[in-house]
Amino acid sequence: MTHIAVIAGSNRSEAQSHRIGVLIAERLTGLGATSDLISLRDIDVPMWHESKRDKNPPADSPWVTVWRPVSERLKAADGVVVITPEWHGMVSPMLKNLLCCCEEGELAFKPGYIVAVSGGAGGAYPVSELRTSGYKNTYLHWLPDHLIIRNAGGFLPGSPDDKAPEFLEPRMMHGLKILTAYAEAAKKLRAEVVDLSILRNGM
Repeated sequence: MTHIAVIAGSNRSEAQSHRIGVLIAERLTGLGATSDLISLRDIDVPMWHESKRDKNPPADSPWVTVWRPVSERLKAADGVVVITPEWHGMVSPMLKNLLCCCEEGELAFKPGYIVAVSGGAGGAYPVSELRTSGYKNTYLHWLPDHLIIRNAGGFLPGSPDDKAPEFLEPRMMHGLKILTAYAEAAKKLRAEVVDLSILRNGM
């Protein structure tokens, strides 16, 4: 069965990206996949530091107590949905930090579906930023398509209060179907072709 990690990239307690992450996880279940919601509002991932690369970190190091469980959850996934808010026209710092921490093949040669969330009419800049800098050392493969949810507070599929354009949920569902198909196909690539001992860092 295809297993997808859903990364909600806001650390705000009332984050729209978390709410939409819950919704996406439910939709993935409906498509026959399993999912794991990794919400940065609930996990205080330490800021990347050289100490992360210590061979024998202390047992109470956040790289052991916090990051290692997150790393294992990401390694278990066949693909990822990356939900980013737009803060000052940028990806959230905690999400970029998480990507910097993924240097042990957690996301390597796995498909990623970008979902940008904006409280207003924005959302395009984080997509561009992730496509430019979110893949190099992670080897994460962004899908050709992405989703931008504008005026995110009004995106309430299945509710009579839903104010989102009618095309938005069908487009989201199509993107998730593509993601799960890519994720299933990429399993063979990772198992039979990819050698991360050669591809330690992107060029």
